[in-house]
Amino acid sequence: MGSVRPGSPPPASTAGSTDRAAVLVCLFQGDDGDLRVILTKRASTLSSHSGEVALPGGKREEGDADDVDTALREAKEEIGLESSQVNVVTVLEPFVNKQGMPVVPVIGILNVREAFKPAPNPAEVEALFDAPMEMFIKDDNRRVEMGEWMGNKYLIHIFDYEMKNKKYTIWGLTASILIRAASIVYERPPPFVEQNPSYKVAFVVESEDNRMVSSKPEQRLQTLAQHFRLQKLVKPGLSPTGTMGSIKRAAVLVCLFQGEEGDLRVILTKRASTLSSHSGEVALPGGKREQGDADDVDTALREAKEEIGLDPSQVNIITILEPFVTKQGMTVIPVIGILSNKEAFNPAPNAAEVEAIFYAPLEMFLKDENRRSEEKEWMGDKYLLHHFYFEDDGKEYVIWALTAGILIKAASIVYQRQPAFVERRPKFWSGSTHVTTP
Repeated sequence: MGSVRPGSPPPASTAGSTDRAAVLVCLFQGDDGDLRVILTKRASTLSSHSGEVALPGGKREEGDADDVDTALREAKEEIGLESSQVNVVTVLEPFVNKQGMPVVPVIGILNVREAFKPAPNPAEVEALFDAPMEMFIKDDNRRVEMGEWMGNKYLIHIFDYEMKNKKYTIWGLTASILIRAASIVYERPPPFVEQNPSYKVAFVVESEDNRMVSSKPEQRLQTLAQHFRLQKLVKPGLSPTGTMGSIKRAAVLVCLFQGEEGDLRVILTKRASTLSSHSGEVALPGGKREQGDADDVDTALREAKEEIGLDPSQVNIITILEPFVTKQGMTVIPVIGILSNKEAFNPAPNAAEVEAIFYAPLEMFLKDENRRSEEKEWMGDKYLLHHFYFEDDGKEYVIWALTAGILIKAASIVYQRQPAFVERRPKFWSGSTHVTTP
């Protein structure tokens, strides 16, 4: 599969099961203890994207059960990687090429590096190499070009990499996928502005047989727990005083459970009206990191225990999403968990912090119903703030701003489709234009 370039929304006919592709982001621990990813250089004889760097992968075939099957089959055909050697941990949101084809990144870990005996197919692969994963969230050896497609201007990121006296150029959608994956793995955004294409695509959720996404609600919680595991992969060191440390870092818990009607629901709170900041607003349980917290998961679980009486033993943590950054430069980490037994949870809101606890359907944050948006501007960046209106037990709640943004992102990953509206997130959420305060 070539280095797929960013593109436009697909025509309606591209939603079919075979009109999609998948690539394998296969990670392993290098000799120096760093995390590395397997890449290929496509054969110069290929008719498309010849000589370009790519992730193993390609177009879905009729016999493939799902995107994971596609990625693993292609990796076997292209580089001789046996599927039994890969532990698949998650599937990222789809990207789209200029021809409108969804490209799904499948993240996996190479179980035993020494057991992998590369066997590149010369008809498809000229060279096989690996690169440090962290490179894709650094500004070293990176350059950009401005691209334009159907009036949409965006940045094409190009990483220049040398290994064993051979030079490789990693760019286009391959680079974009690796930036996204590295941001999740290392729990921090890149230090550069991404400016990806602003296309919006409505993806079709695949059939009940798909092991990654199930239309059966009772199976969806199980599949979530099975394929979201990245938070245990890498734990970057944090300074207690720097911008990545306790003073400038917070975490919130996106706690999901199966509702009475079989839908996925998320626990939300209404903050106490007596609080000095964001009083009376809807929020996810969470707060600022404290010195005793081991990591972001500890922060989120501790805050949930303090605010609503949720015992950490009742939550199965499944992943950590990419960080969000506030206007004040605070890094906020969404921690995703599943409430293992809803009946065992006895809410005990802390009256000093929480006025009410309620449960909203997660899918609501992908729909255009009961939603409005307002345009805002910050340091020259125009963006939309989304407000979702929800009624529960005769009370109306407004879910908006960063909380809404986090839930849109979480719902997009869980349901593997984009929202039915234009999102236009603020750039500072990704750390691009935030103001750093002492």
